[in-house]
Amino acid sequence: MLNSLLLLILLCFFLYIAIFTIYFSIVVAASIIKTKKKSLNDERKEYKNLIVIIYSHNNEKTIVNLLEQLNKQDYPKGNYQTHIILDNCSDNSSNKLEFVGGAKLWRLTDDAPLGRDKAISWLLENLLSFKKVDGYVFLNANRIVRTDFLSCINEALQKNPVIVGSTEIFLEDADYYEKVWSNVNEYNSNVMRLGRSRLGLAVPIDSDITVISHEVLEKVQCIDFKDANSELKYSFLLTSVNYPPKFVPEVKTYVSSIDYEVRRPDFAFKMSLFVHCLNFKMLSNIKFTEFLFSLFKPNPLILIALIILLGTYSFNYYFLFDFPWSVFLAVVLAVAFGLSIYKSNLYIKPLLYLASCPFYTLSNTICEMKIFKKIFKFSQKHKKAEIEKTTVAVNVTNGRNVFPCYMDLISEGGFKKAVFRYKNKKQETNQSYVRMCDAVKNISDILEQHGFRMKICQSCAYFSPKIDGTNNMVKGYCNQKAVEDQNCSDFPETLLWSSCEYYIPEEVNKVIDISTYIKNR
Repeated sequence: MLNSLLLLILLCFFLYIAIFTIYFSIVVAASIIKTKKKSLNDERKEYKNLIVIIYSHNNEKTIVNLLEQLNKQDYPKGNYQTHIILDNCSDNSSNKLEFVGGAKLWRLTDDAPLGRDKAISWLLENLLSFKKVDGYVFLNANRIVRTDFLSCINEALQKNPVIVGSTEIFLEDADYYEKVWSNVNEYNSNVMRLGRSRLGLAVPIDSDITVISHEVLEKVQCIDFKDANSELKYSFLLTSVNYPPKFVPEVKTYVSSIDYEVRRPDFAFKMSLFVHCLNFKMLSNIKFTEFLFSLFKPNPLILIALIILLGTYSFNYYFLFDFPWSVFLAVVLAVAFGLSIYKSNLYIKPLLYLASCPFYTLSNTICEMKIFKKIFKFSQKHKKAEIEKTTVAVNVTNGRNVFPCYMDLISEGGFKKAVFRYKNKKQETNQSYVRMCDAVKNISDILEQHGFRMKICQSCAYFSPKIDGTNNMVKGYCNQKAVEDQNCSDFPETLLWSSCEYYIPEEVNKVIDISTYIKNR
C-alpha cells in the first residue's frame, strides 16, 4: 500500500516536471525566435486619443522631469492629455509642476493620503465620461520615458486592449538586494514575459506602467492597483472577460534602483486565487486556464531536488518512467535554461545575483507557510473575523406578485459570493468572484432562469454604476430624476442591491423610450 502511494506521488512529480519542461522550453523558444513587425506608415497611422494618469505623493525629485519628458513626446499634442494626482503632497511638487505646465493637476488635500488605488478610481470616475478617449496610460511618478513613449503605446494599442510595459532599472548606489531584483527583472522581461507575449499569453499587470483601452474600462468599470495581490487578481479579472494583459517590451520606462519597489504576490494568496478561480470559465477560456496554472511555476531549487529524487529512485528501483527519462528531462531543462541565459544578455556577475534569487524566494515562501500554519491553528477562533458577511433585504417578483427575500453578501479571502434566501430555500452563486457586483449579477441571472427577477438597482434601467475599484463596484447613481427632468443635474448615489418604487427593468433603455414604458405600465 505504501509502495503504491509512493509510486503515485513520484508519478505526479514526474508528470509535473515533464509538463513544466515542455512549457518552459516553448516560452524560451518563443522569446528567441524573432517575429516580423508590421509598422504602419505615417500616412495610414491612426493616432489614438490617450490620457496619461500619474499618481504622485511627494515625488518632487522625479515628477517634474517626467512631465517635461511627456511634454516633449513625438506625438500630436492634440491626441493626449496628462493628468497628475497630487495626493496630500507636502513638498514643492505643485508649484514646480505649475511652472512646467502641460498637465491637469488634481490636488487631494485630506488629512491623510488617499492612496493610489482610491485616488485613481476617483479620477477615473471623472474622466470616463470624456468623449473620444481611446486609452488610459497609468504611470508611476518615479519613471523616466523616451520621446517615443506614447508613439509605442499608440502602435501597441492597435492590436492589444490591455498593455503591460517594460521597466529597466539603472543601478544607483544599489545594495545586494537591489542588484538581485534588477537582474531578475531583466531576465523575466527578456525571456519569460517576452516569450509569453509572443505566444499570446497573459501576464500580470504592473500598475507602474499599464495601458488600458477605454473599451475595457467601460466594460469592467474598475481598476485595482492597491498592491501586488490586487494587481494579480485584477489581471485574472481582465483575462476572464477576454482582455488578457499583454507584455509589450517596446513600451519602455526607466527607473532608478533607489526608487524601484519590488512587489510580489504572496504565495498563500496565489494558492487562494487558484482555489477560488478553479472553475471560473475553466473550459471556455483557454488563456484564463493557462494563466491560472502558470501560478504553479516551481522554484528552481525544488525542481532540481525533484529531478535528483526521481533519477535516484528510477536508477535503483522499478518506476514507470525509468532512469533515461529523468536524464532526458534534466538535459532538456538544462539546454532550455542555457538558451534563456543567452537570450537574457546577462553575464557572469549578474548571473551570480540571478542565482541567489531562488534561495530568497524559497525562504520567503517557507516563512509564509509558517505564518499560515500559525494562523490555521487558530482558524476556528478567528473564523468570524476572517469572513465578512452582510445581509440585505431584496424584493423578488414573478411578474404578478412581489416576495420579500434576503441576500447574504459574503467576502472571504478577498473573493466574493452571494447567497439568496427565501424562507427555508437558499441559492448560492455558482463560484467565487473577484467583485461583489459580479456575484450579485450571478444570483440575478440564476433567478431569471427560473422566471423570477430581483427588483434591485443593479437591474434597473435608471441605474448607472460608479467606478470604485476598491469597493467592488457596489455603488452607482440613480438617473430617475434626470430622465424625467432634462435640466436636472442631481444624480443621487445608491447601492446596487437597493430598490424603490421607480424600478424599471434594465432592458428598457435608450432604444426603448422609458416614458413610453411608464405610461403603459
